[in-house]
Amino acid sequence: MVKRKQANLKENETYIIPSPNDEMRLFIAKFKVDMMEHIISSIKFAVENKLPIIEIFQFKNSSFVVTIASKEFATNLDHIGKYYKENEIYELYPRVEQLQKILKDNIPDEKEKPDKSSPDKPES
Repeated sequence: MVKRKQANLKENETYIIPSPNDEMRLFIAKFKVDMMEHIISSIKFAVENKLPIIEIFQFKNSSFVVTIASKEFATNLDHIGKYYKENEIYELYPRVEQLQKILKDNIPDEKEKPDKSSPDKPES
């Protein structure tokens, strides 16, 4: 198992990242996997609490934040899963897969949607 550096954040706590470009690049290089795990945890929190948007990162000494809307949850998980596979970080992939399944199961099936073109009329 690969030992990785962690920022030790609590669930749904905003991740503070440096704002100067050079510092940010170094920070991301050092904590990339941890940041991805934070995104996964934040998406999980949003799904469990039916939140339409979740704040992920905040820039140090700034009011700017990075958010993810619910319609982008699956795309973010796809990118993280791809990174884990390409970099052979297989031990972390099951969380991504599990959350992808939850998201897929929560999408209403087209057959279940009511037909809006024909209003409900009582049968005669």
